[in-house]
Amino acid sequence: MVKPYALVALLLLLIFLPGCLTLKQAYIPDQLLTEGWHENKGETEEGSNYFGLEKWYSITYENGESASLTVTTIKTLIMMDKTDLLKKADEEMFGAASLYSITIDRSSKREGDRILGNGHESSYIIYNGTKGGKTYRIIGEVWSCTQSGVSIICMGLTDLSSVNGMINWEKIVGDPKGNIDEIDRSDGLIYNVKCH
Repeated sequence: MVKPYALVALLLLLIFLPGCLTLKQAYIPDQLLTEGWHENKGETEEGSNYFGLEKWYSITYENGESASLTVTTIKTLIMMDKTDLLKKADEEMFGAASLYSITIDRSSKREGDRILGNGHESSYIIYNGTKGGKTYRIIGEVWSCTQSGVSIICMGLTDLSSVNGMINWEKIVGDPKGNIDEIDRSDGLIYNVKCH
């Protein structure tokens, strides 16, 4: 026989769980998609794991074939901590590099923290990589948004050897304080991600 308190708990779970796992997707405002940047709607992905207890949504922004930025929103019952998010970002960066046959220079790893335009403190990892005679730079940046109850992973990749390689890198990572590579610009894409 099922205990009454178990039925009450199950009923409460069924009532409140769908609302708890509503996913508010993080995105980059359209007015910041300048200098050739645009959303690639064909690359949008979403899914769920663990019987719907974890949901995710990814939006990819591109500038030609030389630069891309993916913003992934993750919703779980308990938000991921920064250590787990950074580990996940690091794994995804190596996965993406492998997919594009880019060799990452592990000794080039840089890490740091900064305050974003949305008020969150983020942590990031940056690597350099090569493919043939081309040089690449890749960033993984993460934070959790308590207002919307989601965790965010941004992953940007730029071919620095291309004509607009450095301009694309500046657009991906720039912020008004020049926290990354002293790039001082207020319209940086990751800096301006909206998550709440």
